[in-house]
Formats: sequence, structure tokens, C-alpha cells
Amino acid sequence: MSELRDTPGSTMTFAPRPTGSPTTFAGERISYQRLIETELAALELAVRGIADVPNAVLARTLSIVLGAGGKRLRPALVLLASHGNPHASLERRIALATAAELLHTATLVHDDVIDLAASRRGSQTVNHVFGNTLAVLTGDYLFGKSGELVAGLGSPPIMSVFSWAVMELVKGEMLRPQLTDDLAETEREYVAKIRGKTAVLLAMACETGSMLDADDPQARSSMHAYGMSLGMAFQIIDDVLDFTATEAELGKPVGNDLRQGTVTLPSILYMREHPDDSSVRRVLNGGASDSETEHAVDAVRHSKAIESSRQCAARYVAEAVGHLSTMPNTPARRALEALAEFVVIRHD
Repeated sequence: MSELRDTPGSTMTFAPRPTGSPTTFAGERISYQRLIETELAALELAVRGIADVPNAVLARTLSIVLGAGGKRLRPALVLLASHGNPHASLERRIALATAAELLHTATLVHDDVIDLAASRRGSQTVNHVFGNTLAVLTGDYLFGKSGELVAGLGSPPIMSVFSWAVMELVKGEMLRPQLTDDLAETEREYVAKIRGKTAVLLAMACETGSMLDADDPQARSSMHAYGMSLGMAFQIIDDVLDFTATEAELGKPVGNDLRQGTVTLPSILYMREHPDDSSVRRVLNGGASDSETEHAVDAVRHSKAIESSRQCAARYVAEAVGHLSTMPNTPARRALEALAEFVVIRHD
């Protein structure tokens, strides 16, 4: 079987997940962090320093969103993509990595407003504490600051890729996959959604990192494709974890996407595998009782749809690793390979 494809008119089938033990991947993940340990420390200082502004209200809202931590995946990809480039100074690499993190954070702030979220990563959201108006303005500030950092690099090609990512993010956020009798069409809409919602930002981080003070079209193309495939896998696993993680780990109810009427891959696959069970469809359509909702969440959580979704993500991971095959066998490439493979087995 093959994987969910990001192509018009396609439907989903699946492939085996890559071989390798979780212990190996976890060890490699530590290696990747050590490879850019100095850069990550500098990045953290730069990100938190963004909240040092004279406007007291803005300083407070920025402190909330920038102090919550996170995986710092996108800036790490910038740093790994530019690792070993003797022409890119640490200062410029940190500036680009910070811009990627601020752009991502801005989208989270706006997502929380759209979703009326009260918490994220175990902390109260800006919109919950200060209201939607200040939250939107905080997100706007982060968008502007990220653009300023990129503009300061003096690279029109990088700014072009950055701007493309912003536009794709907006278009992706506006997509709302519709649940119809044609599940194949729902799948295609889901693919388009996660491409814009998640994958383009990872592709941007990888591509611009490879472009910084460098001129290697092959590396740029490979890193863009790697980031896109990685992003697809990352979002699919996020959608799986929405069912398989605990409420304490998620900071929200298990199966929250389903409860909110959001169509994700596990739900789609469950409906395909269980055409006689209409509970998931009723929940997504907003017509289910509390008991039906709990049944639907539990049914998806314990169904083959979870493993099928993981296998789909694994295929995207294999694609991501394959896109690196034209690059030199450096520590950065090996770290990127291990990071991709870890996506499938992560639990947070």
C-alpha cells in the first residue's frame, strides 16, 4: 500500500512504517539537539527578548505567548538547514530562526482566538486573559516583527519565500474540509488543509535556512521538499495524538478535534472502515448527544484508523528522508533524517 498523497484526485492508501527502534530515534534526537546546542540557547534568548518592549500591555501579552516554550521545531530546522555554512554568521542564522518561530507563534495566537481556546501548553492563552482584541493585535505584532527580521537579512529571495509561506498559511487556515458522502473528496480537502496549516511553514524554514548566504538550487529544492513532507507527517501525528494522548498531556479533552467538528485523518479512516457506524459522522455534524460523542471518540481511539494514520505519516517521513539523499552525508543531514523518523513515534 502507498500513502496519502498531496495530489488532486488522489485517495488514501498506506505503507509500512520505517524500520528502526524508538531507542535509536530518541538517541538521535538528543544528538540533533547537541549539534545546535549553542544556537538553540542563543535562539531562546532572542525569542524571549522580543517581549522587551516599552509598551507595558504588549510586553505582558508577548511574555505570555513567548514564555510558554514549545518544541522550537521550525527554528531548529532553520539552524540545521544552515548548519556548516561558513558564510552564514551565527547572528544571521539566529535572526532567521527567530523569524520562523515568531511567525509560527503568531499563527498560534490567532488560532486560539478562532478556536476560543482558554489554554495552550498548560498555560492560559492571551485571548483568555486579555480578550480577543489584544490577542489579535499581539499576533499582528509578531507577524510584523518576523517580517522585520527577515527584511533585515537583505535577501529578496528569502523574503519572497517567507511571504509565500504567510499567504499559504492564511489560505490553509481558511480551508474547512467538508464532511460529505464522498470521503475521497473530504480526504483531498484534509490534505490541502494540513499542507497550508503546517507543512508550508516547515518547508519555508528548511528552504530559507538552506538559502541563507548560499546559492545552491539543489539544496534549496531538497530542503523545501523535505520540509513539506515532514510537515505533512507532523500534522498527521498531531491528529493521532489528539485521540491517543491523555487529557493532561493534551491540555484539552481527548478527541477535541472530533468534539469541535474538525475533520482529521483518524476520523476519516474510521468512517471508511466502519460505514455502518454513524456516530462519528453525527458528532462532526453537530447532532450527537454527549454519550454518542464519548462513544465516537472511544471508537476512533481504539480502532485500526489510528495505526493506519501512523502508517500514512510514516510514508511521508520516508519521503522526507529520501529528499535528503542528494545532500552530503554531514552531521546536519543525519540529524534531519533522525528528526524526521522521530516524528512518527513521538508522544507529545
